Amino acid sequence: MKEWFEGKTVAVVGNAMALFKKQHGDEIDSHDVVVRLNKAAMLYTRMDVKLSHGKKTNVWVFWSTSEYKSFFSKIPGHVKKMHAGHQARTPNNIHAIDFVYPESLYKPLKLKSGRHRNPTTGLITLDYISTCNPKNVTVYGFDWKESATFTDPEKKRERGCPHDYPVEREYCMNTFFSKSNFILRD
Repeated sequence: MKEWFEGKTVAVVGNAMALFKKQHGDEIDSHDVVVRLNKAAMLYTRMDVKLSHGKKTNVWVFWSTSEYKSFFSKIPGHVKKMHAGHQARTPNNIHAIDFVYPESLYKPLKLKSGRHRNPTTGLITLDYISTCNPKNVTVYGFDWKESATFTDPEKKRERGCPHDYPVEREYCMNTFFSKSNFILRD
């Protein structure tokens, strides 16, 4: 949904544990649109993250409708839901999604995401937003697994759903963060 992002300031909030040590909450919430990835959208209920992650959520991007379907009723109705991956998408659960990342973008991105050809939710999100002509995009909580994520602190899920983080990092730095309107916050 191009209109979600076109001409707007966008904050994309990832899952790196390192973000909990920062105080970016007010800055994140000051954006026109706040995008949260996978289980980061669940943080809006945790008041202890207001300082680090903020409270505002406008768009929730996730990779699996089956895994996150149980959360749909817990997310406020104004939050748009975007399915980023192509796993676990069935007619039984796709009806509850506001937008599905297009296959026409997914296929070429797989080729750019490294040896596993399995782009992360973060890469898919940045790729889509970049096609929507945003005013600017500031990204928080992305370190390509240099630190653990709060959703997978022991990196156990990585074995079942592997990603090529060094390749994705290089691609993101060259493709998105080389533009003046894309900023990677520490």
